[in-house]
Amino acid sequence: MGDSTGVGTASALAAQGVRCEIHARVGASSAEVAKTWKGSPPVARALLAIGSNDPTNPSLTRNLVFVRQRVTAARVTWLLPYNTTAARVVARVATTFGDQIVPLSFQPSTDRVHPRSYRPVAASLGWKDVSGFRHFVSTKSADVARQARPIEPRQRATVILMQ
Repeated sequence: MGDSTGVGTASALAAQGVRCEIHARVGASSAEVAKTWKGSPPVARALLAIGSNDPTNPSLTRNLVFVRQRVTAARVTWLLPYNTTAARVVARVATTFGDQIVPLSFQPSTDRVHPRSYRPVAASLGWKDVSGFRHFVSTKSADVARQARPIEPRQRATVILMQ
């Protein structure tokens, strides 16, 4: 469900030994992702890279919230797009959900959409070892039933990509 910045970050995570499940389409808008993303099973960590392809979309906030409500993860991190308008919207949604953010604007870029290297982006996530997440925790009542069996620790992250 997403974009090339998420794909690049997933590739850099894989180089660190973190296995990633990737839902991506280069050029996907937040509206497309909101329409097609059905959700994920509980995971330790999820990365959302959304908003770079439609920074001026008046429905961007609504689309991001809709997608975020379908993400079931112990920790969610958002990549903030280089575009300042989109970055403000993404940061506001992330803050609302208590999620972490990683601003791409601190990374050198030639096109102001993609970082020159994804290694520093992946390193800033601190996902090298995801084994500390032994149980999924959620306050949503619908998720409680899915928590009957604790998630086994493994080197796995779901990268949810939208642009």
